[in-house]
Amino acid sequence: MDVKIIGGVAAGMSAAAKLKRLLKDEVEITVYEKGDDLSYGACGMPYFISDVIKDEASLIARDKAAFEKAGIHVQVFHEVLEINEEKKTLRIKDIKQDKTFETSYDKLIIASGARAIRLKVEGHQHAHIHTLTTLDAARELKRKLKEKSVQSVGVIGASFIGLEVVEALKELGKTVHLIERETRVMPKYDQAITDEIETHLKAHGINLHLGETLESYQANKTQLSIQTNKGSYDVDLVIEAIGVLPNTGFCGAAFKKLKNGALIVDETLKTSVEDVYAAGDCVAYPHRLKNFEPAFVPLGTHANKAGRIIAHRLAGFNDTFAGILGSNQLKVLDLEVAMSGLSLQEAKDAGYQAASQTIQAKNQAGYYPGAKTMVIKITYDQDTCQLLGAQMVGEKGVALRINTMAVALSQKLTAQEFSQLDLAYAPPFAPVWDPMQVATNQIKCPKKG
Repeated sequence: MDVKIIGGVAAGMSAAAKLKRLLKDEVEITVYEKGDDLSYGACGMPYFISDVIKDEASLIARDKAAFEKAGIHVQVFHEVLEINEEKKTLRIKDIKQDKTFETSYDKLIIASGARAIRLKVEGHQHAHIHTLTTLDAARELKRKLKEKSVQSVGVIGASFIGLEVVEALKELGKTVHLIERETRVMPKYDQAITDEIETHLKAHGINLHLGETLESYQANKTQLSIQTNKGSYDVDLVIEAIGVLPNTGFCGAAFKKLKNGALIVDETLKTSVEDVYAAGDCVAYPHRLKNFEPAFVPLGTHANKAGRIIAHRLAGFNDTFAGILGSNQLKVLDLEVAMSGLSLQEAKDAGYQAASQTIQAKNQAGYYPGAKTMVIKITYDQDTCQLLGAQMVGEKGVALRINTMAVALSQKLTAQEFSQLDLAYAPPFAPVWDPMQVATNQIKCPKKG
């Protein structure tokens, strides 16, 4: 079997490595990667630029030589330009040689990832403006941030990458201006959580500019002036962290996509084109709480699971992808922030009779030294009491608790069922009633006949 893979980072190399282990000499695998970095931990890049992770080699799981030794052919600096679905061929550009060629496939895996969204405002091509979606971009940004002339930095976008970048910049001692078009940070989270994050950012000296829209960049002597609809801010460097778009421009009309270009796949991770699978940040996965409608939630956890499942499918196993909940977590300075499932508005938009319950509780027994307050918001369906989502923020005990909620959401537990879970207790780790159960205990559900 001749398998071609487009993209050599998380999903693509996960599929390649697993498939080769399963089928050995029965499969010929060739990976085409537009850049030259393979199988690296992109989620570690903010910690790389802050020097928390000093050696970039620690971000790389396996290099080209290791894959070649395993029998996987890797072509770096090779960009796929077009897929011919009828002929089952690819048109590819060898970037180094500046020439194109065609190759065929029996099975194709698209794992082309996503690219940074850029705002095409006046001055957007200035050399002091950076993004952080590839390891190469991280190297360049790290080099720039080490220059003594770079003391103040503007960050455009206050979602996941933006807030992780803010922490990195604070770690480096930079003055930070964080600019967000929405009226609060982390717009996917509910306000009870984002209020806590904003208070924490301000307490650490981050200059928050919320509800401001970027209009242009203006050169100002050696600095760059960020112009918004409400003000201007002179900085030495800008990092745009607005979000990402799927790299699927080479996929023609035969492929079903979301409006943003994300490929739609089924539970086997097949696309709408015969013998073509897809995984990673270029894909919209079925959402478990939205009637398995496709949702674009680009996360490394999905990419690695999906790559593995595709390998199993091609090897003859009947594995299926269970769908996503969008579980995520991040560190914001001294805070842990986490979410699984739907926000209150998302639940309403999905057709649920949704309501929510928000509580504050200690992460451990109050009498044990070091207890910290955490905020938990639970979204649920008022008709059935099924749990639909959970969000948490606090200095301690948040990040791992969200995984318990993810299991509960996967199993469609009700608030009462969750309250009766036999969760572990010891004073250094949790109160006798875990904060999550304190929250579900507050949910009043209709009596069942």
